Amino acid sequence: MTPTTYKKKVLFDKIYWLLILCFFFLLFAPNLLREGMFVDGIWYATISNNLANGFGSLWKPLFTNTIFPEFYEHPPLVFWIQSIFFKIFGSSFWTERIYCLSIFILTSSLIIKIWKIINTDNPDYKQASYVPISLWMLNFQTFFAYPNNVLECTLTVFTLLAIYFLIKSLSYPKKQSYLFIFLSGIFVFLGVMCKGAVALFPFAFFPLHFLVYRNNFKDIILKTVLITASFSICFLIILQFGEAKAFFVKYIDNQIIKSILGFRVENMRESRFYILNALFKGIPVTLGICILILVAAFYTNKKRWILNRFHNKKSLFYFLLALSGSLPIMISLKQAGYYLVPSTPLFSIALALFISPSFLFLKEQLEKQEKNYKRFLWPVILLLIISIGLAFQNIGTIDKRDRDRINFVNNTKSLIPTNSTINIKSTKFQHSLHAFFQRKQFIALDTSAIHSRKFLIIEKEIDTVLLTNYVLRSELDDQKYNVYLKN
Repeated sequence: MTPTTYKKKVLFDKIYWLLILCFFFLLFAPNLLREGMFVDGIWYATISNNLANGFGSLWKPLFTNTIFPEFYEHPPLVFWIQSIFFKIFGSSFWTERIYCLSIFILTSSLIIKIWKIINTDNPDYKQASYVPISLWMLNFQTFFAYPNNVLECTLTVFTLLAIYFLIKSLSYPKKQSYLFIFLSGIFVFLGVMCKGAVALFPFAFFPLHFLVYRNNFKDIILKTVLITASFSICFLIILQFGEAKAFFVKYIDNQIIKSILGFRVENMRESRFYILNALFKGIPVTLGICILILVAAFYTNKKRWILNRFHNKKSLFYFLLALSGSLPIMISLKQAGYYLVPSTPLFSIALALFISPSFLFLKEQLEKQEKNYKRFLWPVILLLIISIGLAFQNIGTIDKRDRDRINFVNNTKSLIPTNSTINIKSTKFQHSLHAFFQRKQFIALDTSAIHSRKFLIIEKEIDTVLLTNYVLRSELDDQKYNVYLKN
């Protein structure tokens, strides 16, 4: 490669990374810069904030004093990690935003590292790490999940770390190879500590590698046993602690067994194939770009497909690995689209491997004319400026989904003391309201007995209760709820 050609490649690569920034500010930054989140995310932030402030403990996380005073719905690692952020940055809503951004950056970095290590033998492919990153960012599940603090995002960091070390183990002598596999088992364990059994799919790495590449079967068995043993050792160590053992007994019964048997009502679907539908709903933009690149290369290359058999094998392997993280979800009827988040980077890598020959061919044609650099650079810079401007308009705003609830909680700060327990009566269980009261003021809402607490909140449309010993706080007449104080 001549110095001039290399310079052109570097210049054009900068345009692609600027485009990545555009995607970030258009799809991710708006939700990161405003207050309000998907209900699961605000629950997890609340539990983490509680831990940071001495409410609950490592093996007995607390949501509120009245709802899940002991939270056994998920393993606690994400809450432990996020509580450190709350200790460092305080209880502002910006703390969970910083956490979400940190996890996004870590995941992006791991996708790039995996892409580079699997393309070590080809500098051009290795350099094009913006291809899998773009495909990953444009997936609906990705730009929904990461600003919304769901557990799957942190889980993805650990599963990608496990896969990264498994890939490294393929290129090293036995002793180093076994060390990487052992490390991988530890990261699988940490993944399980985030979200449970859904983190186990890296165990399929070596069997799938054998299926695609037909390498030494005995070696595959040994390596699979080693990663399983590493994971098992970690689990056995943690179970030596009484509180940890008690936690997992309750978690397995409450979450795993009841979900498989269909006793859990949240996120329950009519069909076990729901997750496949969610998979296809998440990738129309990603898939559309891939098809566009393949077709454009086909016609530019005189109607001949540009395929690479070696890359197709790699693509098949990572596609199967992604499926191993997705299809087992069908065991339970309890499913949601964001459950696919851990496998989304692998689907993106698989697609990127498949289209890379076509993409690099088109890129080479584009770079032949240096004037094309300016043709593409200025529109991308303009798009970046617009996207940054649109994103920063969200600072100081509240997501419309949560606006009424957050404003209501903020307006009660001068009326209701922190660390209180108050009664609430509403038409249905208010998941977000419980979370925001606890998150902002450490106030627990009691739905069990309507006249037992000093303060009472009633939804206005059902406020027909005779309250002879309560006084209406008229300061909040413009809100959805009436607030009463006991005489």
